[in-house]
Amino acid sequence: MVAVGGYGRGELSPHSDIDLLFLLSPRTEVTKATLRGLLYPLWDAGWQVGHAARTPKEAIEHTAEDLDAATALLTARMIAGSSELYDEFVDRRERWIKKDRRSLARRIVDATTERHKRVERAGWVLAPNLREDLGGLRDLHRLRWLAEIGEQPAHFPQELLGGGETLLAVREALHAQLKRKSDSLRLDLQPSVAETLGITDVDELMFQVHSAARTIEQEGNALAATLVGRVLGGPKRSGWVKRIGHRISVDEGALTLDESLDVQISDGLRLLAAHAQGGRPIHPRTFVRLADVFKDKEPRAWDEETRTAFFELLAGGHCVSALESLDHVDGWSALLPEWKRIRALAQHDPYHRYTVDGHLFVVVSEIQRAIENDPIAQAAAAEAGDLDTLRLAALLHDIGKGSGRDHSIVGEELARTICERSGLQRDEIEEVAALVRWHLLLIDTATRRDLDDGAVIASVADTVGDGRSLRLLYILSVADGRGTGPEGWSDWKAALTAELYRKALVALETGEVPSRSDVTARAREVEAYEPGLAGRAEDVLATLPPSYLEATSVPDMVDDVRILLHPPEKGEVRHRVYEGLERGEAAITVCVPDRPGTLARTAGVFALHRISVLQAQAFSTTAGLALERFIVKVPEGSTWAAFEADLEAVYSGRLALEARLEKKIREYRPTKPFEPEVRVLPEASAHSTVIEVRAPDALGLLFAVTAALTDLDLDIHVAKIDTLGRRVVDVFYVRNSWGEKLTEAQSDEVRRSIHHRVGRLFGE
Repeated sequence: MVAVGGYGRGELSPHSDIDLLFLLSPRTEVTKATLRGLLYPLWDAGWQVGHAARTPKEAIEHTAEDLDAATALLTARMIAGSSELYDEFVDRRERWIKKDRRSLARRIVDATTERHKRVERAGWVLAPNLREDLGGLRDLHRLRWLAEIGEQPAHFPQELLGGGETLLAVREALHAQLKRKSDSLRLDLQPSVAETLGITDVDELMFQVHSAARTIEQEGNALAATLVGRVLGGPKRSGWVKRIGHRISVDEGALTLDESLDVQISDGLRLLAAHAQGGRPIHPRTFVRLADVFKDKEPRAWDEETRTAFFELLAGGHCVSALESLDHVDGWSALLPEWKRIRALAQHDPYHRYTVDGHLFVVVSEIQRAIENDPIAQAAAAEAGDLDTLRLAALLHDIGKGSGRDHSIVGEELARTICERSGLQRDEIEEVAALVRWHLLLIDTATRRDLDDGAVIASVADTVGDGRSLRLLYILSVADGRGTGPEGWSDWKAALTAELYRKALVALETGEVPSRSDVTARAREVEAYEPGLAGRAEDVLATLPPSYLEATSVPDMVDDVRILLHPPEKGEVRHRVYEGLERGEAAITVCVPDRPGTLARTAGVFALHRISVLQAQAFSTTAGLALERFIVKVPEGSTWAAFEADLEAVYSGRLALEARLEKKIREYRPTKPFEPEVRVLPEASAHSTVIEVRAPDALGLLFAVTAALTDLDLDIHVAKIDTLGRRVVDVFYVRNSWGEKLTEAQSDEVRRSIHHRVGRLFGE
């Protein structure tokens, strides 16, 4: 009996698979009953046991077609049984390694490359896979395998081994919590894993995990290159060396620093800037020297060479890699000591994908991608001119996180300190500080306020102050959204942000707040797209609010006009379903006669069918119709026929929605009781009272909130619904039944009504 795989390495976690190889002599006959006798006690005890029964010759032959089997044998060790059989196996293994060393190394390298394409990076992603992600335990296994097939002993740096011990300890705690095998350190499991390890702060746990994974990624890749080179042989040197800058050369395609005793921080930054600009790798020997360049340097005012090199680094197409290299050599301690608090800091915003510092690196790189892919950002960049302050603001915009205060305000304070140390001019300091302070202004306003309201546009324009700042802020908003994660940016958010930007820019440059979109121009676009609507589109579009005209694409507008040309009668519903979005998502448009409670009814039917609303907008037309638009997440296996039937039944009075919904939520209650945060903002709009509700996402929440507003006979003039991972922000512009803003007493009742409805549905 031979231990292979993780059992052979001696790295079993509590619920790891136990992999066994039964070695047989050629004359031995092993029946299934014999194996069952050995394995059933283990299976009955709850162990996951993988096994194979082969002769030593067969075990080696099997490696030709199965890389997993091949690597499992590299760390095999004997458990019990015939030492002669095991010795024969070891002898055959040594001969196999000697013969196939080069091809096996290539197979390991190729498999690693393919895995890295599929996985996340454990040092940067918020919920890493401790085994498979880049920088995870599997990358350490790769090094063990390469070391086993090498002809020389390999030295593993202590920090590399320490990183592996950290990940193994966390993996064991994860298994202990789940009582089963798992490698995914999900966000909801992190607090209990930290507690199991005796770590009081989950951020400290994730700092250790992310730091360990970054070390494994950087040090592991360097060691892997060395080990592979020993087996395959390095490329033949041509002697080609080219100097490309002060103390910087390209030696056989890799960047190097001159062997000088007085290398300065500015020299290290020039090297990283060359890497960022051209993408050439840094020579491993030079990478080691970089750590000495920044080591034990006290933060001080930057000279012009340091500042120039740093801005060149930020502008490079490979800036993320350069910034990560700066992290690995601890360059931030010498340049920006304020960086220490956010290094490898986990984020608790539900829509973020990366650590705070990882997100900042990505957003810097997204500046150029936003300019290339967004025509509005492209024009804004051309008109703004120099973008150095924008890139620095992108790097610093979340540096205030983790302080316990509003990160935008803290970030502004830190940005001023950093800019002064870096030697920027006063106007540049003010520009960076303002961008950091207001980096959420456009996206938050666009998704939570009525962009038809002149007061909203005027407020944004007054806050930003001038056209250049607004242009830079728009590009930063796009880059920030794109760099956040899948739920941080969407076509819907992009359209609303662009609309707000255009209106605020007009207000800044003309002094006049745009009051309405040109209905005629939009109608011409619709009719050009669909000639069959010629002569009819303008009358229909004129009944819709300007925010609809700004935020809706022409193809969607065409479909909406078709619906509105044949409006539903009382009790009828017009709707359309479009499933050509992301996997599992669909766009739904619902049109019904406008009356109090329409949004609540539609939201209730979604909840009844366990369809999650990700985003929504609701519009009232002057023709007495309600047009509701939703982006939803559809459960697997669902069909639209039952949903459509219930939608018709609700609006025709044939379905007791609330009674059915309460029963459904009692049966399916994945959330704990919670209290929503209800904000009443009477001054946010000139014509309506703004109600903002923040809460954990829960099945039926949108129904509960909108039903609470219906209970008070309030008219929802505009609704904007946004689901951010596990939390929602729902915003409603409401008026009372006689078309006025709410009184203070009515506002108090709104809070009471929403808390009552939510408590009734989601309380114990």
